[in-house]
Amino acid sequence: MPVLVLATLVMAVGAALQAAVGIGLALLVVPLLALIDVRLIPGPMLLASVALAVMMAYRGRAAIDRPALALSLVGLCVGTAVGALGLSLVAPDRLTKLFGLLILAAVLVSLFGPSVRASRGALLAGGGAAGIMGTMVGIHGPPIALVFQNAEPAQARAMLGAFFAVGYAISVVALAAVGLFGRQELALGLVLLPGVGVGYATAPLLGGFLDRRRLRIFILAISGASALLLLVR
Repeated sequence: MPVLVLATLVMAVGAALQAAVGIGLALLVVPLLALIDVRLIPGPMLLASVALAVMMAYRGRAAIDRPALALSLVGLCVGTAVGALGLSLVAPDRLTKLFGLLILAAVLVSLFGPSVRASRGALLAGGGAAGIMGTMVGIHGPPIALVFQNAEPAQARAMLGAFFAVGYAISVVALAAVGLFGRQELALGLVLLPGVGVGYATAPLLGGFLDRRRLRIFILAISGASALLLLVR
């Protein structure tokens, strides 16, 4: 029980940061949940996160570029299928190290990823990479964020919210299709859900106090350290 309380608290903090400034859900939550109990990722975390992504997408729905979103979702669907199949082929005793490597890769992409223009190819490739990484470890953000990074902040938040809402849901379905999401994952996801609600409700209180740039550095540092801990376990 204390483990689940701690996991719900982590989810609440991540959801609050994501809703307030647009960063914190996956890159902060996934590595910490993996350290708490590796069973909490990717499926349970993705299921709980669907609600937050839907609320954020609805809030910014007027700023969504629908043709660009549609292209990125085509790539997402292909990447999700590849990610689910790949994860199903990994031996259970190697999952912790795989998660560590993928989290570290997400941190490196966030830090050193090149600036790209939101072309058709970039949208398809970014969506595909996000689908693979998101389904395998629960972190969709870094590849697709590179594509939308030059958009207006309000539009970028809306586009990412809509992308994540679809991506999280599709990843859960894909994991279920390959036998990696069942009753246990459903129960764990529902346990994490109240944390999302608490985080979203408290987000307006945080927005004016947070420096997004410093917060990003802090989150990436925690993610990188957590990834290294998972690798040496």
